[in-house]
Amino acid sequence: MRPVHPWQTKITLAALLLPAPITLALLVGGVPAFRLVVTLLLFSVPLAFRADRARFMTSCVVLGITLAGWSILGAWEGTLIFFPSALLLLCAAFADPREYRTPATVVTVFACLLAVVPGMFFAGCLAGLVV
Repeated sequence: MRPVHPWQTKITLAALLLPAPITLALLVGGVPAFRLVVTLLLFSVPLAFRADRARFMTSCVVLGITLAGWSILGAWEGTLIFFPSALLLLCAAFADPREYRTPATVVTVFACLLAVVPGMFFAGCLAGLVV
């Protein structure tokens, strides 16, 4: 068993943390808690498999695809906020520079953009809610 690369762990943490503030704001706004909280907690599953690269990658791909579909199908109920995080999980699965240096670097750069741009949008939404 080979552990995951730190890039993969950081991308997975970004996937978990990215929707957390807006989820909290939605919960405060009265959106039903079950769907949002369970969806957010599912993003923490790959972190439990950091010691085993194969299980980590499998959980990232399966959850990434599942949660991407879930976020699109439940968009009218506020789950679209999880779509960037689902894509981040897919990026985390393939961001190991020990295997393929150039593709992993490209995926990691894409993941950084994917975390920053929606993060700025979510921060703007939260600023509008606070004011």
